[in-house]
Amino acid sequence: MIRKRLRHTCSKNKKTVSNWTGTLKDIPCFLVGCGPSLDDNPIHKIDEFFSIGINSSYKRFDPTILMWQDVEFWYQVKRDLKNIHALKYCRDISDPSGTHYHFKLMNNDFKHTKNPMVLNGRGNTGALAFELAYNLGCNPIILLGFDCRYRGRKTDFFGTNTFHKSYTLKLCTNGLQWIKHNDDQKRLSVINCSDNFIFENRFSLDEAIEMVKDKHTFRGRDMFLSEMFSPKK
Repeated sequence: MIRKRLRHTCSKNKKTVSNWTGTLKDIPCFLVGCGPSLDDNPIHKIDEFFSIGINSSYKRFDPTILMWQDVEFWYQVKRDLKNIHALKYCRDISDPSGTHYHFKLMNNDFKHTKNPMVLNGRGNTGALAFELAYNLGCNPIILLGFDCRYRGRKTDFFGTNTFHKSYTLKLCTNGLQWIKHNDDQKRLSVINCSDNFIFENRFSLDEAIEMVKDKHTFRGRDMFLSEMFSPKK
């Protein structure tokens, strides 16, 4: 019933994305990418947490928010999108159906704004998702599948991503370095559960959950959605 009500509310109030800022202050956020290490983790354990899934991460779990920036992705998976409960949040020109939440992408360096309708930076959706989580007020932010490296011929947890280019890993690394810079500057805490060269430490998903279990957790994903999108009195 909660999901049904939320979908109805969201369809009538697409522009309310401008009101997302600060709605999840100090609530943990799991950012889920598509790196091969995603298969190292029992991903079902984050079902009751707030999460932002990136691109094809929906093939492994149904996140709170699914995010993408390329219109080619929409064309490839548009039928699948109808069958997942995640709220869909994407670049304005990457939703030909005009049915999802949108952001405008600025051709600047990655940086934080107070408006989730505008994100900054090119080439890495993971860094854009981090911008969104920061804007929402989430803390800490836990990284899953943020590898920026391949395993053999596997570019992603599901195999080979045909959209990957020769420069994909470089752009991914640049975005991940910016995320780490935020952690180094103590703007918030980042917990790395991914297999990358950028963060010195890698934690297991169980260890990460233990770190955040007392911070507004285990109340259910639908409650998080309700806090974010239900009309405020």
